[in-house]
Amino acid sequence: MMNVVAIIPARYGSTRFPGKPLALIDGVPMIERVVRRVESAGVVDRVIVATDDKRIEDVVLGFGGEVVMTSTQCVNGTERCVEALVQISPRPDAVINVQGDEPFVHPEQLEELKRLINLPNATIATLAHPMKAADKGQEDKNRVKVVQDCEGHAVRFSRNSIPPLGEPWLQHVGLYAYTSCALEDLVKLDATELEMRESLEQVRWLDHGWKIHLGLTHHKTPSVDTPEDLEKIKVLLQAGESL
Repeated sequence: MMNVVAIIPARYGSTRFPGKPLALIDGVPMIERVVRRVESAGVVDRVIVATDDKRIEDVVLGFGGEVVMTSTQCVNGTERCVEALVQISPRPDAVINVQGDEPFVHPEQLEELKRLINLPNATIATLAHPMKAADKGQEDKNRVKVVQDCEGHAVRFSRNSIPPLGEPWLQHVGLYAYTSCALEDLVKLDATELEMRESLEQVRWLDHGWKIHLGLTHHKTPSVDTPEDLEKIKVLLQAGESL
């Protein structure tokens, strides 16, 4: 079994929600909620926040978490994970990239990612949530759709409606696992036309021939992209969801 570290990229300068990792949920910073959630799952060997801002670093150190500083020039969470990876000793065999804005990340999702990345020849793994034909959101371009082949690999990601409307579909869940070697190689790949059209970095990986193992999860993990989303999270808490 591989040594697996969870890295949580957390930048301060979000366009839609500046300072998002430090937003309070019932009095606790969101980044702390995510760290505690991953730690309590008992799936990974370490949990490390990767940030470019001292305010986030101070908060993480304040609640006893691990943190590494990364460049402000990272264009996405994958690049930030790579910058963090080279600072981690001992070097892990694999990394799970946990979104810092998903305080409802579920232990079974982390377990599935760890299982997938331990499969023979696995290099990248991610998750999808099965949706029924009648479920709303298939036309929503903010919800990424994915198509799976018969061997359990992702073959296409899109913001458009795939498969056609009126059929069951898979909604991508933005959690990833990578072997450490694969993670370092992925950031060296050139951008592709389809990736830029979809604005999805995982499309680049497929375009360059990488295989992505796709696991299924029935747990919904709402993310916080805007202050309005934060209010929805609070409503879920009041309805009995646990963080």
